[in-house]
Amino acid sequence: MKKTLISTALAAVMGFAMLAPTVASASDGTITFNGQITDTTCTVTGGGAATGTGNITVTLPTVSVSSLSGDGSTAGDTNFSLILSGANCTDGKTAALWIETTQTPALDTATGALTNRASGGAGNVEVRMVNPANNQPINLGINDYVVNGASVVAANNQPAYTISGNTGTLKYVAQYLAVGGAATAGAVNTYLTYSMQYN
Repeated sequence: MKKTLISTALAAVMGFAMLAPTVASASDGTITFNGQITDTTCTVTGGGAATGTGNITVTLPTVSVSSLSGDGSTAGDTNFSLILSGANCTDGKTAALWIETTQTPALDTATGALTNRASGGAGNVEVRMVNPANNQPINLGINDYVVNGASVVAANNQPAYTISGNTGTLKYVAQYLAVGGAATAGAVNTYLTYSMQYN
């Protein structure tokens, strides 16, 4: 009995070994990660319809469902800004938002906007950010590096600003966006997680 058990165990181990995938004996290449940590650390404060420091709240107006009557319709345009300041807000550096996509569960990569997270809230509604310099949507689902001296990040339409006098202002518009049909009534609440990037 003991011999049989040992043989069965050995056969099982041998069987698993034969089923295991083989690993190539030569490597296919390397993956190199490059980055930089900067000592530029601006304080971020909300301006316009935005309040708070670091954690920013933007309050949109109450609108009627009739203003969001079909897919793609928008309403409630709300101007707000992020004001950068502080002794370590380095002159000559260009700043822009970097969306922490893995920490932003509301992100809709199809629209580049934010889904409504309010429990039992309004249906078919997202919150979209717009760059007021060109009145075009910002695609929050795409990140790209800001170029020093640029006024916009081309890949996603994020505003950019070059710091002067230890301060700078990034301007935005927030708006409701109907997605998938007419909006239904209810609360709207959503958020994104961001870092400020500098170059």
